[in-house]
Parts: sequence; structure tokens; C-alpha cells
Amino acid sequence: MIEPRDLAKTDATADPAAQAFEALRGEVALLRRAMEGLAAEHRSLEIPDYSESLARITSVVSSIGKRLVALSELPAFGLSPQDFGDKILSASAAAREQDRQMILAGRNALREAVSQMTQRLQSAREADKQAKALLWAAGGGALLGMFVWGLCFAPILHRFGIAFG
Repeated sequence: MIEPRDLAKTDATADPAAQAFEALRGEVALLRRAMEGLAAEHRSLEIPDYSESLARITSVVSSIGKRLVALSELPAFGLSPQDFGDKILSASAAAREQDRQMILAGRNALREAVSQMTQRLQSAREADKQAKALLWAAGGGALLGMFVWGLCFAPILHRFGIAFG
């Protein structure tokens, strides 16, 4: 901008257009000095060296890229959500089928064990009944033998004179 005293000097010698150009020249000169100051300030700034940081970032990004490639090759990433759900359902159905087979096998084994125990218990009961019947038969046979001896043979032997002692 032009100072007021400069306008006073030019006021007497020039017309308004000359004054306007003179004011414009002052503003341009001021802008030029400001730009030169900015350029000098810009040249004095030190730009840091980011090559080491950029190398580390590049290394990390490369490592992540390799991991992503390895992950993208997994079969699960080729499935749609519907396919993934179907796979889960079929795997759970297979697991439930295996569990069902194991439960059936366990139930059959338990039934077989109960059946064998029942048969053995019945066999033991029958053996006990047979032992009791045998004792009764032996006792009854002994009593019958004594009765027959006493009624049949004892009078005959007594008649022949054979005495019992």
C-alpha cells in the first residue's frame, strides 16, 4: 500500500489513474517482498528423511499382503455364507449321527448285559429250587425207605429169627 505522504507528492504532479497505478505498484512490490521472504523461509526448512520409516511401512505392508494371500487360498474363503452354513449343518448332522450310533450301541450293550444278568439270576433261582427239591426227595426217599423197611422187611426178618440189635 502507498503511504499517505507518497500520495501527497504524487497528487500534485499526476492524475488519478497515475495514482492508482502507483498504488498498485506499491502493492505488487509488497507482495513480491512477501513471496521472496516465503521462498527464503521455505529454503531454510529442513525436510526430514522418511526413507527408513517408509522402508519399515513397506515391509509391514508386504508381510500383511503375504498373509492375506495365504488366507485367501484357504477353502473357507471360497464359500458363500449360504455354503458355509450348509457345511456347518452337514458337519453337525454327521456328528449327531455318530453320537446316535454310539448311543444305540451303548443301549444294545446295556440290554445284552441286563439280559445275561437276568438269565444268570433265573438259572441261579432254578438251581436253588432244584437243590431244595433234591433235598426233599432225598429226605422223602430216606423216610420212605425206613417206612418200607419197617413195614416189609422187619417182620420177615423177625419171623426168621434175625434180631436187630
